[in-house]
Order: sequence, then C-alpha cells, then structure tokens
Amino acid sequence: PNKRVLIARYLMNSKGYKSYMANWLIDMLRVKENFANRRTAAPYMAWVRNAVAENKPFDDLTRELLSAQGAIWENGAVGYYIRDKGMPLDNMSNTMRLFLGTRMECAQCHDDPFEDWERMDFFRLAAFTNGQSEINKGPWNSVWRDMREAKTERTPLGRLMRFLGDEVFYGSVGGAGTGRIKLPNDYQYSDGDPGEWVSARTPHEKSFGKSMRMSKRRDDDDGLENFASWVTNDQNDRFTTVIVNRMWKRIIGTALFEPVDEYVPAEETTSPELTRYLVGLMKSLNYDLKAFQHALLLTRVYAFASSERELKPGEKPIFDGRKIQRMSAEQYWDSLVTLIAGNPDKLPTRGRSNAIYYGGKPVLVGELDMLQLQKEVLAIKSPKELKKYAQSLLSRIQNSSKSGNKQKMSMMMRSAGKRGALNGVVRASELPSPAPKGHVLQIFGQSDRNLLDSATKEANATQVLSMLNGQVEKLVVANQQAHIHKLSRGSVPDRIRALFFGILSRSPNESEMKLMKSEIAARGEAGYRNIISALINSREFIFVP
Repeated sequence: PNKRVLIARYLMNSKGYKSYMANWLIDMLRVKENFANRRTAAPYMAWVRNAVAENKPFDDLTRELLSAQGAIWENGAVGYYIRDKGMPLDNMSNTMRLFLGTRMECAQCHDDPFEDWERMDFFRLAAFTNGQSEINKGPWNSVWRDMREAKTERTPLGRLMRFLGDEVFYGSVGGAGTGRIKLPNDYQYSDGDPGEWVSARTPHEKSFGKSMRMSKRRDDDDGLENFASWVTNDQNDRFTTVIVNRMWKRIIGTALFEPVDEYVPAEETTSPELTRYLVGLMKSLNYDLKAFQHALLLTRVYAFASSERELKPGEKPIFDGRKIQRMSAEQYWDSLVTLIAGNPDKLPTRGRSNAIYYGGKPVLVGELDMLQLQKEVLAIKSPKELKKYAQSLLSRIQNSSKSGNKQKMSMMMRSAGKRGALNGVVRASELPSPAPKGHVLQIFGQSDRNLLDSATKEANATQVLSMLNGQVEKLVVANQQAHIHKLSRGSVPDRIRALFFGILSRSPNESEMKLMKSEIAARGEAGYRNIISALINSREFIFVP
C-alpha cells in the first residue's frame, strides 16, 4: 500500500486535524470568547467547532452564516452578525473581503479611487442585510426604562433584568433582511440623494456570476437568503477562487495570488492553468475542504523537498516545494503541549454547556437552561408579562440556591473543570480565543480576532525572552514533570536519542551525539535540561520544512 496515502488519510481523520481546522476557522471568522461587554459567545464558538467536526462543506457553512437569524442558543450561526452588532456596514465590508476577496472598505465613505467600486455599490449590497434587530425587545426596553426612572436597576430584580438584556436579547437576530436601505445624510454623488431609499443589488461584474436585485418599493423578508445564495452560487468565481487560494497556501505555503483576501482572475495568478484546475476540483468535491486538502497532500508539489530559495523582487513564485516557514503560534503552542503533557489527543477538551450562569455560578441546574430560557423570554409580548416572568425567575433562583440543588451545581462545576481547564496545558483550540496577553500564543503572533488575517509569524524580542527565561523555559525545560523529561531514560546515548526523537523527530548525527555527550559529562543531569533548551530553541524545531 502507498504509505503516503495512508498517513495522509490517518492524519486527516485525527483529532489533530479538527483542532488545526478549528484554529483556522475561528481565526478567519474573528471569533472571540465573548461579544462586547463580556456577553458570552459560547454558542457561536460551539457552532464553529461543530462545523469543523462534521466537515460541513464550505459553501453550506458560508450560506448558514450569512442567512442566520433567530436565537443564538438555538442557532449558533447568528453569532456571525452579533460579532459585529451595531456595525452592519463593517460587517458587510468584512464579508465581501473574507468570502469574495473584494475590498470595499473605501466605498463605505466614497467612491474607491483605486478600484471600480462606487459608494452606491456598497450601500446596495448593505441593503440585503439591513433591518436586523434584537428579537421582540420592546417589552424589555419598557421595563428597563421604568426601572431606571425609579432607580431600581441595582436591586436583585434589576440585576436579573440586565442579565436578560445581556444574555438573552443581545444574543438574538431578528429580521431577515429588508432589501432596502436609506442613503446616509452625507451621500455626495449624483446617482442618489441623502436619505433616499435604495434597493439591494449586486455589482455588475462578470466574476460575481449572476447578478441579483430586490424591490425598491417595499421591505422584503428574504434579503439574507438572497445575499447568502448569491455569495455561494457556483457561478460566483470569486467565492470559489478565494477559498481555493486560502487552502492552497495553507498546504503548500505559497499562495496562487497575494494577498489572499484580494481576488484576481485566474489568468492573472501565478499559474492560470493550475488555478482553473483547482477551482474545478473544489466544485467537483462540493466544497469539501478535508477532501480538497487531502488531494493537495498527495500532489508532487507537496512531496518535493522544501525550498529555501527566496524570490527576487517582482518574481512570481515557482511551486518547487513547500517553503520553509516558522510555525504559527498555534502550531508552536501545540508542539510545546506535546512535550509537556504527551499525546494531546488524550487531554481534556472543552464541552458545551447550556447551563444558566448567573452571578458567576450555574443556577437552576436540571430545571432550566439557556436554550429554554431564551425561547421563553423572547416569546413574551408585553412589559407586564416580562416583569412577572422575571420576578418568578428570580424567586426560583433564590429558592434553588437555598435547596439541595447545591449538590447538582457543585457536580456540574467539577464536571466543567474536567472537560477542559481552558487556561491550562491543552491544545490551542481548547483555550480561550484569543489567548490572554502574555500567553505564549499571544507572544508568538496569534491573531487578536479584531482584524481579518492579522496573525503574524514575525520574530520579536519578547519571543526570545519567553524561550530563554519565560513561559517556554518554565513549562518545558525547568519542568521535571514534563513528558519530554520522562522520555529520557536509560543510558546516556539512549537518553540523548530520546530527546532528539521527542523534539526533532530524528536521531542525532555523529557530531551532535559527540557534542551532547560532552555536555552531559561536564554538567550531569543539568546537561539534559540544556539539551532540551537547545533543541526547542533551534530553527529546526521552530520552522516547518
């Protein structure tokens, strides 16, 4: 049997692949652990992870995100719009850039001087998703206004009402896209007047495929569906080409065109014939990213020895092997986790809990969860009914905390801890997104999830300090309980070989063995720590061939 085919198949079906792809998708969608003001984004994060776990086709994934509406605990995909709540125009700019490789940020304010996009083009696109709001929030607004006037917003009932506003109403998206939008008051061109209603319409550009428009005379309720269908239509060359380019760069290391978020036609890419073939392959695989990447792993280009040749200014890349690159922050951290804890697949993973966390602890465990709470609250039609519901809910929470429910709460909190110590030594995909300031992930260039494609592999002084006298040194080199230390057993040569295999996946050559033996002879047990330090700080460990 072909060993290369077997190992590729094995790795593509491993837990590591799911973690690897989760990191990629979470970064690309700019998913954070919390929305604004620390409102939980857990259901959105879980939706993204599940999409990776079930290998959801990329066109289906995109369509579900762009057409999402409803309550987040029932449909986590609505997190895509909640992520940019209050900034619908920015959300549209990011969507066009992310999925279609089309930069329209300038057109938000004026006709783009460098591209063909006009300000009218942008607002006609924004009309598709216009009209979104939190579901049935009128009763809450009325109750909250009365409480503020009465200065009772800091009472137990007031705190609960704030909780409902933050965790129930905020996590909802109502309105399916009206297909109409008003031009802003500063609209400055002759093709429209400030405050004029304009209808949704896609740009007349061949690469977008079939154009789409909606009625100008009335509000519709299918703008999101229409927009999502247009973006993912297989006639939309931009959609397919952009995801092909992202996947090609991810596997081969060099893109068909750069930047990856600025579409160019196939004939202008590094290899037009290759680009056209890959676009056709992606369509034939029905946008199955796992199958597409598997195909790339079996290519001759990927099998070539790594290339160290640097391109000259203006020179187009030649696909003569994967370019040697520094590991991403997530790859580097996961490699350290393996040295610290052994097989990362056996480490805890984060689960999903629908529990109601109120006052920093789970409440009404086994009685009511966030999914049911959100359904019940969003169905309430009047302020009086909402206030009555909140009073009853508060009473239940207070009585529950005094009863035997404490045991259930305690068990649940212990269970949550076992599912994943989110700040501990686990894969990057199991940690909070993004990692906190000062964490190895942040130091080594993990995206801050604010801007698209903002992760970096650039070196800096903080990384050097972390490797020599910071977290890396403490977690791996000085940590005698780390897995790599436990591997090093037996005779001196055996221990040295174990360290090389564990860190560099190879045996030391003759000169390296001689040098390492002399280190052990001179420093004893401390010499093994020095060897570990030298190997994990080597270019061979940090760079991926």
